[in-house]
Amino acid sequence: MALPSAWIQAEYALLHGEDGDGRRAAVEAWKAAHVDPEWADFSLLVCSEGCPWAEVQNALLESAPLGTDRVVIVPQAENLLDKPKELPATIKAMLTQPVPGTRLLLVSRAALSAAPGRILAAKPFSDWGKEGRVLKVGALDEKEAPAFVEAQARDLGLRLGSGVAARLAARMGGNPGVLRRTLEVLDLLAEDRNVGTALVDQATFRLGEQSAFAWSKAWQGGQLGQALATLRLALEDEPSGAPLMLLGQARREVDRLARLVEARAAGKGPGELLGALGLSPKQGFLLDGYGRVVDRLGADGVKRLLHLVNQADLDLKGMAFSGSKTPLLSLTISLARAWAS
Repeated sequence: MALPSAWIQAEYALLHGEDGDGRRAAVEAWKAAHVDPEWADFSLLVCSEGCPWAEVQNALLESAPLGTDRVVIVPQAENLLDKPKELPATIKAMLTQPVPGTRLLLVSRAALSAAPGRILAAKPFSDWGKEGRVLKVGALDEKEAPAFVEAQARDLGLRLGSGVAARLAARMGGNPGVLRRTLEVLDLLAEDRNVGTALVDQATFRLGEQSAFAWSKAWQGGQLGQALATLRLALEDEPSGAPLMLLGQARREVDRLARLVEARAAGKGPGELLGALGLSPKQGFLLDGYGRVVDRLGADGVKRLLHLVNQADLDLKGMAFSGSKTPLLSLTISLARAWAS
């Protein structure tokens, strides 16, 4: 992923989005531009996850060794960026006029919104966006994902058959990290470097009558028992690959709910709503279903659902305390309840 130089060089910057791999790469690139490795132990401060603004302010005001800048990274800043109205006046002034000799990187694991009343639409972050100081590393839409798969496959030296990129993207969703990991599995399986649909079906899992969408169809139909049974079969059939694939499917659907909330808040019409959700005119029939879920949950309910997806992602990748697959059980229950008619 090519990172914008303007963002890398920004002394105060914001990074957000669900792509864990992309976030890690972006943080390392920003650190390389702003942290002197010889003084990193003394000049770099990493705030605790979920810290308050007071901790960030204290970190920025703590003196650094003579001749170096104080560099502060906030690795989990979602709680700080939730409600722009709650941004302390002292912090807002500091973000608008940075303290001399300081650098700051705010990182959000969830995608932030630029809808009216949301953080990216409020100063100073709206100005940051115009200045190239905000970077998103989130899910790809349905048009971008196949092209991403093809580019990653070329880098790995894989030759994809006709329609394979689109098939893989449709099955795995638009999370770049999930797509990369799937291609890495295909890289191991494709001895002749050719990847056809049969190999894609082998690398991913297929449930029941070889349907990749059995799990999502179950909870989208509000069939909790069937969804849990399908989940159990998936984990037994492919314990290493199934969790990320299931998570990719869930993220795609919940992302569409979040996009619909933002699009409605922006006053977009029915035709524009399809584009906002990444749907083609032929998929217009799906819009009513997403609309009913959003009407039932409300914006806060959709936000909580997205948080559950992000938390499951952290647990499955070993970045949270439990490190188990049990979050998929909780996620399945929540998804089934959200979609139940």
